[in-house]
Amino acid sequence: MTKEIVKIPACPFCGSNIEKPEISGDDPDIILGRCSCGAIYACDESGKNMGVAFIEALVMACNKDWDMAWELSEDKDFKTEIVEHYDLISHLVVPEGVLDKRRIAGALFFVKLAATLDIKEGKQKEANAKISTPSFKEKDYPAIRLSKKEVEDLIASYNFRPILALAGRDKRLIKNLQRLLYSADPLIRARTAEVLGRVCAIISKSGSAQQISRLIQTLLYSIVDTAAFSLGAFEAIAEIIANAPELFERYVPYLYQLLSEKSRRAKALMALARISEAKPELLRGRAFYLLRFLNDDDPEVRGYTIILLQRLGASELKEDIAKLKGDMNEISVYENGDILMKTIDELVSKALNRL
Repeated sequence: MTKEIVKIPACPFCGSNIEKPEISGDDPDIILGRCSCGAIYACDESGKNMGVAFIEALVMACNKDWDMAWELSEDKDFKTEIVEHYDLISHLVVPEGVLDKRRIAGALFFVKLAATLDIKEGKQKEANAKISTPSFKEKDYPAIRLSKKEVEDLIASYNFRPILALAGRDKRLIKNLQRLLYSADPLIRARTAEVLGRVCAIISKSGSAQQISRLIQTLLYSIVDTAAFSLGAFEAIAEIIANAPELFERYVPYLYQLLSEKSRRAKALMALARISEAKPELLRGRAFYLLRFLNDDDPEVRGYTIILLQRLGASELKEDIAKLKGDMNEISVYENGDILMKTIDELVSKALNRL
């Protein structure tokens, strides 16, 4: 049997030999190159982190425009190719997978934007004006990782862009986020729920709504099952529905039913308040039913009811809300990535000003 010959790697889009990729900035794990046809390629030396290589190449192809990168759709806006058995040391493709007694498992991940796709057939188009030739030596190119620890670090620093860029492309991402819903830190839970909602919106709107429906059902089950551990479940369900109400509004009645259970009432109101921020018409007709909760003995129930009624635009209930003026009990409110302590009195003042 004839052995395949080692060779210099070529661009799968245009067939030209490519130069050895280089370390980008100060991070030795980010190794990138650019073909003369405009394709960007990233090196994964282990062959086990292709998701990392993919996002590195895609973001660099977008001139480090994160917003643009995670909005693009594969095949429609860009294409990808992989060159396997790549050895970074020798800059050779080794089909047999062994060179000088070394196992060669590396790979090059190529990304090419639609603006320059047809070069192979001699139909090269001018690159999109938004895309300029990047410098691979720039030190501000952010490192992306798919590990649980680094997902947690991104959430802790309230940096969601790398996570959103991986939505729908990293099969482990939702599981990694679900794990963080059980964090002992309420801020990590809240931020995780926020980004999970946005990730699920991206996935569901790309045609995988059924997968997200199953996730919502799992979270709902964890709430109603007394033996389950439901930390972060209410927040996550609220964020998922709020980010794609047109797809998941059918689950709102399940939350509404939980208002009858004293132990779950405050969390259910918090979740409904978040959903109403995105689509108030879902609960607008229920405002008078919610009125009773302004007199609940739990400050959280009173507080989240005020927030919910404000977001529903329930101006007809202003006098009832005003009766809680002077209530100095505090509740925690998640806003813009932080958990703030606010008095009922503060929430009343804000509601009266907005209604």
